[in-house]
Amino acid sequence: MYDYAQLRPQALTIDSIPFGELNGRGEYNASGVIPLADSRFLFCDNNTSDALFELDLTPDGRKKGPLIRRPLQGLAPGAVDDIEDMTLVEDGGRRYIFITSSMQVRKGRNDSLVVAPSGVLRVTINEDDSLSAENMPGFRDWLIRAYPRLAASAQVRPKDGGLNIEGLAWDRRRHALLFGLRTPVPDGKPLILPVKVKDLAGPWTTNNLEAKPPIHLSVEAAGDESGVRGLYNERDRDSFLVITGKAIHHTEAPFSLYEWNGDAAGALRRFNVRFAREMKPEGITRGAIGGKIALVIVDDGGGYQVIWGENSLPYASAAPPHSHSPDYAIRRRNP
Repeated sequence: MYDYAQLRPQALTIDSIPFGELNGRGEYNASGVIPLADSRFLFCDNNTSDALFELDLTPDGRKKGPLIRRPLQGLAPGAVDDIEDMTLVEDGGRRYIFITSSMQVRKGRNDSLVVAPSGVLRVTINEDDSLSAENMPGFRDWLIRAYPRLAASAQVRPKDGGLNIEGLAWDRRRHALLFGLRTPVPDGKPLILPVKVKDLAGPWTTNNLEAKPPIHLSVEAAGDESGVRGLYNERDRDSFLVITGKAIHHTEAPFSLYEWNGDAAGALRRFNVRFAREMKPEGITRGAIGGKIALVIVDDGGGYQVIWGENSLPYASAAPPHSHSPDYAIRRRNP
């Protein structure tokens, strides 16, 4: 873990620090992260549908103790599957976490396609940090009606370009949840669907929603098509961080990190970072660790990384500070 502002490299290569523990038999597929308090973060695992996990860090950014399972109270068993991203919203003294599932179809019996249990959760963070969750009935059908261009893709599997949501962020200017699609990628431009929430504390039904015009993000060409793999709203900056990566499995496109100012034009500015080949970054957030500001990135392959500083990432368009300075890598380190 390093402070880019002090190192001043040409480029930053980011690898993850393994969690050092398994979720049952496999790695934690960390796919979204939010700050809970100083040095405390929550992430979702797309293989766990009834709980989030707390990652506590020491003041120097090391993992402090085992991950803590935080049950999503109030959900019926099997109510939702494949949760992919989440966003924190504070309103009227309340703190909410909104969580989206991928909304994908999957192979069922006899090779038939079925819609995985899906939805958007509104989770209230209670005073004791327990989590009370509600799922919105019928959201997937509402979304397809609201954005008819999704109708065809909603009937096929993600490996064939079917509907697959992997990003979620809160847009305070639009008072909307922004859904970032991994697929489809119309005309090679990742898609953001802004859905206005009329009343954050109101009935958690589709009547409380209003669809806004879709936004097409302009990403740089990098191999095969890229889709949204993670989305984060910079809470005090009126901007967003967007992680992109290969849209369809078995294709080739690197993970990239962009900044987006939220404008409808969808113009992005790429950061001059690259991710280690084994890393699958799918969640990013800014928070405090021991009173110091840092970015925390979580890895779908079972790890995390910390990047210190308020403005700790170089832009690809910025002139390198030293024409012959070597690249610097943030490397994988065992806990």
